[in-house]
Amino acid sequence: MKVIYRQGRKEDSYRISELDYIASGGAAEFLFHDLVPNTTPVQIVAYDLEQDHYPHTYRSAIVAEFDRQIIGMALSYPAELHCINEQMQSFFPEDRLNHFREFFSTRVEGSFYLDAICVDEKYRSKGIGKELLEHTKRKALDEGYNVLSLIVFADNAKAINFYEKHGFVIVKPIELKPHELTPHEGGCVLMKAGI
Repeated sequence: MKVIYRQGRKEDSYRISELDYIASGGAAEFLFHDLVPNTTPVQIVAYDLEQDHYPHTYRSAIVAEFDRQIIGMALSYPAELHCINEQMQSFFPEDRLNHFREFFSTRVEGSFYLDAICVDEKYRSKGIGKELLEHTKRKALDEGYNVLSLIVFADNAKAINFYEKHGFVIVKPIELKPHELTPHEGGCVLMKAGI
């Protein structure tokens, strides 16, 4: 199986957004639902990625391509940019941002942040996630960072095991109350790994 790993391109934005939506575990649905009439959260995020405003741009993604199809992606950027910025404050209702306030204000300072990683379900357990993670680590090193960080739902044992297997440790818990659109128990955890 010959998989190509490369930086995302503008024409990849919709597929990156689809995979980001899956990786979000309901968070994207919670934040974006019903904000733009007749537009899905995937369409909103894809449009945002196409606008190429760093860090929320297709350029922040590494994609895994097989047979001319994107089957996985990893979205990453400096952790200092993982926050509620002015654009988010002007776009999202305050109650939605408040629900995720601790999530967006928790980070490992001076680290490179893995915002999302996802492999299409039929291509999982083939080493693609591991390779995306390795490419993200190299990207972080190229940008001058020696620590990678991420946030994952605390009840996602499979993902936590994957990250621990690749050198990540849990730094701290993050409170996130359950909601019908984000049906997870125990909030999230912040993790980090040296590169």
